[in-house]
Amino acid sequence: MKKLIQITLSILLISCSNDSEKFKIIGTTDLDDGKKIYRVVADQNNQPIVLDTIPVSNGKFEFQGTVLEPDINFLYIEGVQGNVGFIIEPGTIKVKLNKGDLGSSEFKGTESNDSYLLYKNETKSLVNSLNEIATEYERAIALGDDLLANDLAEQHNELRKKVKEYEIKFIQTHINSFFSALFLEKYLSAKDLDTEIAKIYYDNLDDKIKNTRTGNNIYNLINVSKKKIEVGLQAPRFEGPDPSGNILKMNDLLGKVTILDFWASWCRPCRVENPNFVRIYNKFQSKGLKIIGVSLDRDKNNWIRAISDDGLVWSQISNLKFWNDPIAKLYNVSFIPQTFILDENGKILSTNLRGSFLERKIEELLGDQ
Repeated sequence: MKKLIQITLSILLISCSNDSEKFKIIGTTDLDDGKKIYRVVADQNNQPIVLDTIPVSNGKFEFQGTVLEPDINFLYIEGVQGNVGFIIEPGTIKVKLNKGDLGSSEFKGTESNDSYLLYKNETKSLVNSLNEIATEYERAIALGDDLLANDLAEQHNELRKKVKEYEIKFIQTHINSFFSALFLEKYLSAKDLDTEIAKIYYDNLDDKIKNTRTGNNIYNLINVSKKKIEVGLQAPRFEGPDPSGNILKMNDLLGKVTILDFWASWCRPCRVENPNFVRIYNKFQSKGLKIIGVSLDRDKNNWIRAISDDGLVWSQISNLKFWNDPIAKLYNVSFIPQTFILDENGKILSTNLRGSFLERKIEELLGDQ
């Protein structure tokens, strides 16, 4: 499972609880009893993180837990190549998992999964045609038949336009579906949709969809021209409350080098990364390293507990507004963990380094201090 299957939006689309956040996945399958099924999520580098494992029993399996927001999950089968994606969201998701053809597996029972099943059925012929033309195009290129290749490319583009028309209509008619947000994010990321039109579609989405990581990214993509956050530019100034309610200001917290770390107690990749931050901080603190943690938590007790459990002794800030955190929006944060390395004047030196790469960069900046 080293490489997570790419799920394209044209084919499949390709992180605490009350009752409204509980999910249950009830599955039937033709797998042998004892065969393990893994529920997996992709990290920011598109690498798999196993969340749950359950064995098949009497042709059935079941996962349950809580989920803060809709997200893409995948099911892997022990010893079977490939995976199948679905939307994890509150409610009961009924699954029919086919070991011989994972692509034909069905997920239904919640808004997003029901709407995606409809999407798959209604675009099946278009997707099949796209795949066939793509295969023929590769064959034409291999044979050096440029005339045929150009004709196939035109056919492919025409079909892609039809898919886009369907997906735009889907966005307009399924405002409660997480897939609408994924489609919208896809077209904005590819700069294939006017931002003013996209804003109209975004404004019509249900608030629960807007208040997701994907919804936040759409917001940032629509407003990207307002503020660029990149290496070489001055980092936006901010202030916010620490766990005791004291207001901390970024400029008062800067060291010779400062790591600005966006994280949350509920973010598993963040918690996995925290020991690396502790080690780096202990190694370079005496040379002028500072860390500012900005949490996207919404439960103060969970936030404070995670700070204590993980030994995060540096400055911590949170507005407890989840993906609507104003500092996260200021920095166009659409995933976590996310880091920015700043110099003593607040200029951005590097972004999104983790583990040994982050340590080497800090060594480079402070090693001779």
